[in-house]
Amino acid sequence: MSKYKVILVDDNLDMLLIGQRIFERADFLFFSAHTANEGLNLALKEHPDIIILDYMMPDMSGTQFIKTIATNSLYKTLRNIPIILLTARPNYIEDLENCYRMGLKAFLKKPFGHRELVNVAENIIKLSKFEKIQETGNSPKLSSSGKNGDWLEDMRIAAGTITSLCKELAQTDKGKLSEQQRMEIEAIYTSSRRLSKLIFQKSSKNTVTE
Repeated sequence: MSKYKVILVDDNLDMLLIGQRIFERADFLFFSAHTANEGLNLALKEHPDIIILDYMMPDMSGTQFIKTIATNSLYKTLRNIPIILLTARPNYIEDLENCYRMGLKAFLKKPFGHRELVNVAENIIKLSKFEKIQETGNSPKLSSSGKNGDWLEDMRIAAGTITSLCKELAQTDKGKLSEQQRMEIEAIYTSSRRLSKLIFQKSSKNTVTE
């Protein structure tokens, strides 16, 4: 069975074909859209685990796409879906801080590795699902082995991976990152470390035998 459902929105047909190959090999359910509006309507129909969006689209930018979901009641059911932006020019992303507040979880600078794209998508999905459970207070009892233990371990690995990626990015040459980007990386780094600590504490308090 496929693990997660992803929608890739890109007006470049080659990118859609490459994305299909990448994600289907990684056992995702893959859907694609050629325009931002098509992507919004497809997301309403399929309600994916994540949306991956090219920033420069013919009908609207990535920022406009995110704001449309956040402000238009027609798309309110999409507001809990994490979004990744793909861009060749990160400095061109408008209103980045508000985008993060409205659902953006990460952006990847082109070109990027195929495995990198899948890893980032998987980790963001896992963290998003964990956060939803924490918000509702419906956290399952966690065992040291079996299904729940595997789920906890996935969360721990996801948080650790993002922490490591942020640490590496923070060490990038100063000329390659803007001050805003460094602030965002620091915020994500701090959050992922906090999440790792929360997972550890929850495991210690709720571990049960099956």
